[in-house]
Amino acid sequence: MFWFGRPPYLRWVAAATLVVGAAMIEFWPTDEAAYPFTSTAVEAGEPVRVEWRMLPAGTYPRVSLDGKVAGHAMPAGEPIAASDLQVPIDIPDGWWALALEAPFPLYPGAATRLVLGEGGDVPGIVIASGDGNSFGTPTALIAVPGEHASAVAMAASARQIVVLVAP
Repeated sequence: MFWFGRPPYLRWVAAATLVVGAAMIEFWPTDEAAYPFTSTAVEAGEPVRVEWRMLPAGTYPRVSLDGKVAGHAMPAGEPIAASDLQVPIDIPDGWWALALEAPFPLYPGAATRLVLGEGGDVPGIVIASGDGNSFGTPTALIAVPGEHASAVAMAASARQIVVLVAP
């Protein structure tokens, strides 16, 4: 009679071993470390508000937040990496910042020269670089001297401005 055969003890042992091994791997204690995440949305140049979350150790390199600000806009809940932070840019008193289209991505702190359509040029300092507009053109927040801010804004609105960067 077939139904009175020997039970499959070896298959039961193999299945039980597999289940016990999977449970051990799942519940094995792992080393955890606190990693920084943004607690609220942050704009470029603002101090980062941090929320610490526990993740397995070594998930990604830890960063130093001392004296750093956001290098670009970040949504809430975003993990903070070294590439997301920058040293704050010192802007001289009386300078104004304008968002301008740039021919290529600019790094914060870069010295620029803005050539206006009417032939003049104005010095500038890049405060932050943006992801670009809806057409994919890179943008940058550039500070200019206050006495030239209105001329730069008018040239930018007329699309008669060229951004130069020293190599």
